[in-house]
Amino acid sequence: RKIEMIIYGVDWSHKEEKTAIFYDGGLLKKEPDYQAGDIVATENMPHHKLVALHHKGVVVYKCNTNLTKQIRDRDGVDKTDENDAEIIYSQFSEWSKHQSDETFRKFRYDSWRERLSYLDKEGLDKKEVSKKSKQRVANDPILALLCAEDVKDGINAVLRHDTKLKNHLIKGERDNGEKGSLIYNEYLKDIDGLGVRSAAGLISIIGEIERFSTVSKLWAYFGLDVRNGKAPKRKKGQLANWSQRGRSLVLNDIVSNGFKMCGAATSKRPEPFVWRAIYDDFKEQEIKKNEARTEEEKLSKGHMDNRAIRRTGKEFLKGLYNKWKSLEKIELSDG
Repeated sequence: RKIEMIIYGVDWSHKEEKTAIFYDGGLLKKEPDYQAGDIVATENMPHHKLVALHHKGVVVYKCNTNLTKQIRDRDGVDKTDENDAEIIYSQFSEWSKHQSDETFRKFRYDSWRERLSYLDKEGLDKKEVSKKSKQRVANDPILALLCAEDVKDGINAVLRHDTKLKNHLIKGERDNGEKGSLIYNEYLKDIDGLGVRSAAGLISIIGEIERFSTVSKLWAYFGLDVRNGKAPKRKKGQLANWSQRGRSLVLNDIVSNGFKMCGAATSKRPEPFVWRAIYDDFKEQEIKKNEARTEEEKLSKGHMDNRAIRRTGKEFLKGLYNKWKSLEKIELSDG
């Protein structure tokens, strides 16, 4: 067994589920027997693989998702898994000498966050099972009567799980002795129209807010940035370089369903939710801009609505980002 630790540059191909590995001895033909103290630098390794390496005592660093592309374009290098592994290795070797920027970030295992992710995904599964159960009996009154208790059990299972999820967000034990999520307890739980499932999903997807040095990078992670003057769209046969679940969560679950549909003023609640009012303002702005367009340039009502939803989603993430960052600063100064 070696005396010193080994540094590996690892490129993971999601499409083919294979790895290319480079170290100071060149390319490896098969995955090595990682040992405690080894270092793995990687770009897009799946989370469960990161966790497995952590439990072996391997120190893992992740780089920005576009690092290999930037270096390939700069140096005129072909896109291959092997080339990307060598780029990651060489870039990490150089970065590790100074560590003056966030080109690489150390993977930090957090048992509280791992349990949140587990509960989040478990909740999605329970919700889907309950939804399909109701769909199966929707058009058959006899079957609906026979399966009424089963359908009810599915609904109750979702509600019980929501309670478990909320308890974890509020007071789940953390590795550092603290309880629950600071950003949930100090901010998200008080937002009208934002349910516990959506809050948990947001926190789980973002993980550590320190990963994002600017709100623009958070927008890009959720696919809400602008690229070449347009919203990004996934091309057929290619993996999206943003969180597709994150974008759907913000635009559909949170803004469209939580704020827009559930937040309007009613006879019992004469004032709309705060974020519904923000959406309404953006919608009014889009309507006024549309009135100034020529007939050929005018947008459809649906297009204007989508723009207002998108702007509301970005504003919501901006507010979340600023609050989370400020809470982190307070926590560090208290520590």
